[in-house]
Amino acid sequence: MDNTLIFISILLQIVSGIFSFIYSRKRFGIIWFFFGIAMLSMALNGVLSLFGLTPGPQISVVISFVISGLLFISILLVPKFFKEMDTNLNLIKRIWEIDRIIISSLTPANIISSIKKTIIELLNCNALAIYIINKDGAGFNNYANYNLDDEFHKGMIENGEFFWKVIRERKSSVITNKTNDIKNFPQLLSKYNFASCFGIPLILRGTPIGALFLFFNSKKRYTKEEIKFSEAIANQLVVAFEKINSLDRIKEMNLNTVLALVRAIEIRDPYTKGHSLQVSELAFELGKYIDLSNRQLELIKFAGLLHDVGKIAISESILNKPAPLNDYEWAIMKKHPEKSVEIIRPISDLREIETWILYHHERWDGTGYPEGKKDKEIPIGARILAVCDTFSAMTSDRPYRKALSLEETIEEIKNYKGKQFEPEIVDIFLKLPEEFLRRVIKKILTM
Repeated sequence: MDNTLIFISILLQIVSGIFSFIYSRKRFGIIWFFFGIAMLSMALNGVLSLFGLTPGPQISVVISFVISGLLFISILLVPKFFKEMDTNLNLIKRIWEIDRIIISSLTPANIISSIKKTIIELLNCNALAIYIINKDGAGFNNYANYNLDDEFHKGMIENGEFFWKVIRERKSSVITNKTNDIKNFPQLLSKYNFASCFGIPLILRGTPIGALFLFFNSKKRYTKEEIKFSEAIANQLVVAFEKINSLDRIKEMNLNTVLALVRAIEIRDPYTKGHSLQVSELAFELGKYIDLSNRQLELIKFAGLLHDVGKIAISESILNKPAPLNDYEWAIMKKHPEKSVEIIRPISDLREIETWILYHHERWDGTGYPEGKKDKEIPIGARILAVCDTFSAMTSDRPYRKALSLEETIEEIKNYKGKQFEPEIVDIFLKLPEEFLRRVIKKILTM
């Protein structure tokens, strides 16, 4: 009997030693290496004891067997332990990444898109929906979506008892296709081939503001870690929505400030009425064709509104002169981009557009002002504004001339391609729908 226990102990020690050497190639390598040596030493000692070759007092055979068995079982559980630890570390890392995105991102689209991507990747859901309460508090709207259509969202909100159960009870809940006691929702779920759904309420200061729903095509069993992680993500969503609301309020305040400045200029220079709004709209649309980021599109909109704000410091006699400016007057007029930058500099959120505004009168061939920059030395925003500003100016009446027609304006822009304007931006501008360009011109004429 003793020899049998010794033999089994030796096998357990050898296997434990082999696993230890395998683990030593991963984390805690040195510890596992020496542990492996210890296991094989014990196995060698056991072999010697079988033949009575081990000198000195021997450890009890039963104790040796028990220790070897416990060590073997522990080693077998190590991969599961490391896997769970890696999973938890990954979840913590993702939560940290979401925190970083919420703190650093200035666009709602970037914030929600990043959170949505994280949920889909980690939980491997087949569909996702985020519902948020309307501003008037009268109902809910789909705010973010993955692999779902409008009909599904309508069914969820109007007839989904499960949806309202999550909102009403303010706690996470799971439903599967085996649940038959909730009216309507199982049919909707089955129609879209979903077998499982996990609903998590979004709670802000004790009040539900929406819910996150994850949908799976197969029956899903949620681990405690997945539930905790999903609820942590839901909390991050609430934080994100708070920031988005704050950004919206700030943008509204900034926009009102900007519009007040623009109106102040228009009062002093009636011929430019609507010009800044027109440039803003044109630049925003052109920016979409150039594939500017969401943040850049927001900024180009403000840059269009503010590019001429420095004219508030220019004399009305120069602004409204019914004839071409003389050299002295022209030198003063050329200062307006710098004045514009001085005015917007205190607005920290608009710091990025300073160079766009400062250089929007630079020319592709280097003959512009204020610094004579050329081609790619000119920032992309300034190159966009240059084309849009010229288009708006040519299609509007000025004290010294009447507005050109759309066809005449387009020909002029073509003529200055590669001279005043970047050729590629001109080519993209000419692809803007004629209907859109005429609508922008008409809008300003009717203001």
